[in-house]
Amino acid sequence: MKRTRKRRTGTGLGFVVFTVFVLFGIITYNKIGLDAKCRELSAQKADCEKELAELTEEWENMDAYREYVYSDENIESIAREKLNLVYPDEIVFEAEDE
Repeated sequence: MKRTRKRRTGTGLGFVVFTVFVLFGIITYNKIGLDAKCRELSAQKADCEKELAELTEEWENMDAYREYVYSDENIESIAREKLNLVYPDEIVFEAEDE
């Protein structure tokens, strides 16, 4: 007896096409999620860069103030105003209170 083979026409191809569409859907879904995460991280990066610029400016201002505080000019003005100190050869005139 001769056996005849049954041919399945299109069944394997349909499964492959279905699998490809399912994989395409999964990839698209993941891409949408990753795009949203990317936008969120980009906004966070911009905020961090802005904060870094502000902190850098604040650091520079504090550094300039520190230099002023330890300068001879500032120390001399504090000694004159708060401690009433003068140089040895300096003459001080005070106003009379009426």
